[in-house]
Amino acid sequence: MKNEIDIHRALRVFNKVTTLGDKQSDSTESVYRLCGLNAVTDFDGYTISLSDAQVRLDIFFHNKYKFDYPNNEALENFLARFTDVEKYINN
Repeated sequence: MKNEIDIHRALRVFNKVTTLGDKQSDSTESVYRLCGLNAVTDFDGYTISLSDAQVRLDIFFHNKYKFDYPNNEALENFLARFTDVEKYINN
C-alpha cells in the first residue's frame, strides 16, 4: 500500500475527534479519543497527530505528513477508523 492519504480528510477526522472525543490530559498534553483514534497537537498547533495502538500519522505545517506503522494491515485498519469517526454521531 502506498503511503498516500487525503490530507483534508485526515484534518476533518482530527477535528471531529477533538470536538466529539473524550479528553484525557496528562501533565504535558491533552489527548482526545474517539472510535479507537487518539488525536493530539503540539503546543503551537502546527503539528497534529492521529494514532491508534499500532499506527501514527503526523501532519506538519503545509500539509506534509509522515506515517509510522509496522505493516500494511495495521495501516489499513487505521484508515478504516477514519470511516468510523466520520459516521460517529454524538448522542
